[in-house]
Amino acid sequence: MARMFHDWDIPTVNTQVAKATTPDASADRDSRGAASIPARLPKVAQVLPTDYRAGEREDIVTPTVKTEPTTTTEPITDPIVEPKTEPKTVTEPPKNPPSGGTTQFVEYEYNADFTKRRAKYFNSATGAFTYGSWETPPKTKEDYDKEQADAAAKAAAFQEKRDAFSMLEATMRSYGFNETELKEITEFMQKGLIDPNMGPNQITLAMRQLNSYKSRFAGNEERRARNLNTLSEVAYLQQEKDYSATLREAGMQRFVTREQFATLIGNDISNTELGKRVRLANERVKYSDPNVLKQLRSYYNITEEDIAAYYLSPKDVLPELEAKTTTAEIGSAALQFGLSAEKERAQGLQTLGIDLERARSGYSNIAGVLPRTQQLSDIYSETGIKYTQTTAEEEEFKGLASAKRAREKLKEREFSSFMGSSGTGKTSLMKGTAGSI
Repeated sequence: MARMFHDWDIPTVNTQVAKATTPDASADRDSRGAASIPARLPKVAQVLPTDYRAGEREDIVTPTVKTEPTTTTEPITDPIVEPKTEPKTVTEPPKNPPSGGTTQFVEYEYNADFTKRRAKYFNSATGAFTYGSWETPPKTKEDYDKEQADAAAKAAAFQEKRDAFSMLEATMRSYGFNETELKEITEFMQKGLIDPNMGPNQITLAMRQLNSYKSRFAGNEERRARNLNTLSEVAYLQQEKDYSATLREAGMQRFVTREQFATLIGNDISNTELGKRVRLANERVKYSDPNVLKQLRSYYNITEEDIAAYYLSPKDVLPELEAKTTTAEIGSAALQFGLSAEKERAQGLQTLGIDLERARSGYSNIAGVLPRTQQLSDIYSETGIKYTQTTAEEEEFKGLASAKRAREKLKEREFSSFMGSSGTGKTSLMKGTAGSI
């Protein structure tokens, strides 16, 4: 009978187990005296060599390698840091697998951030694992969707910043920046919008610190220096618009400038007050009696060309300007009646509340009595009575009784002199009196 097993089939067999389990040849003879077919040996533990040729025995199963990742709690010594999440499942085989029929692809291993991968192989002949080179993994649907979402978000954010830039640029142009200032503003906005930490609001706040911005809204800088509240850009521009309308209506277009507006805003001059200044310059001075301009030039060194600028300047507050104008008007009234018009004299009367109309009526009365009274004062100098323009102003404008008595004493002295004259009666004295006191 042919042998069932070849010697090379099982190179390493526990012979002791075999002897113990081999039946006695004489015990299994049949009736014919022939030895029966020996019983099949029980399967025993076998140690397969690492180079065992798989596939030649049906009862020997070729080791299989699971491709699913396994989770272990033991420290990983491999340089590849295993991620906390499950590795991506990749179904496609490696492009360039190692040659040899004993090598099988197991799985892909990834680096910590899943940006690189390498193929892992098992050699059934050696029982060892080998690795391919690192490569960029192909995009999964999840990766692609995420990239598209990120790109859409970036595009939206970029478009939002472009819209913000366009809006800010249009706003800055509406503020009236010149080209030099606008260039600095634009460059600043461009840098700010690129900065992911800055939005339109932060850019606007930082932009107000630029020299160009401060120059455009110089009135606010003056207000800060005066501890006044600053105006918003909208309020500032509206104030400029109101100033412009007031000045243009008065024919003062040459004062419609950014610099003039800054001066007015910085000194907290409202448009209502500006209107009063304009009327003061035009109605009471520039377009009235030229003698008023003459006295303004004389008293305050104001030229006719600069009269409007003088009244628009916040150097003097409105009450002071009105006082100076009234002083000039009083002086012009004195000149109108041929009287003296010193600055101090006119200022004194202005402080008494004398206006132009009262000055004209008063100086008209003074002009009627002053010449004859002064003449009598000179004739009767022994009386010690001095009657001058100042005395007459005290009587006329101040109502001083002493000034009135001085004039009456001179009148009485003249009357007595004429009554005592030979051949002269009272009637003839009165008829021959020159002038009236």
